[in-house]
Order: sequence, then structure tokens, then C-alpha cells
Amino acid sequence: MQRVSNEQARKLVGKTIYAVRKDGSVRTGKLVRVHQNKLYLRPAGKDKAKSVKTKAILPLVLFDLLAIGTLPFAG
Repeated sequence: MQRVSNEQARKLVGKTIYAVRKDGSVRTGKLVRVHQNKLYLRPAGKDKAKSVKTKAILPLVLFDLLAIGTLPFAG
């Protein structure tokens, strides 16, 4: 198996790679950085995070206004 030098690994920062560990397991992901003979990977599925959209804010605000408006009549 071919070894990769630090200079070769630094050229791959920001690209999707797969790395074979000493125990034979394989890790895939985007290479984030190289620091002191360690490779830092971001898992492959984390790059395509979806933004969350909420459409429930208006009903919550209206419900709170209704609850505050009926508070004097609760006694």
C-alpha cells in the first residue's frame, strides 16, 4: 500500500477522499485539514446540509395573542 506524504495530503484539502486506516477500515469524506500527521475528515453526508424552513411561526404568534387576550377573563 502506498503511503501519502504531508505535502501530497495538503494538496487534497477540500476534496473528497477515502482513507484506509492501519486496521484496514476505510473512511470517506472531505479532507478538512492536515495537522501533525493526522487527517481531519468531514463525513460525506454533512456537506449537503439542508436549511430548515418553519411555517409555524404565524400560528404560534396568533395563539399567544389569543392566550394573552383572554387572560383577564380567566379569573
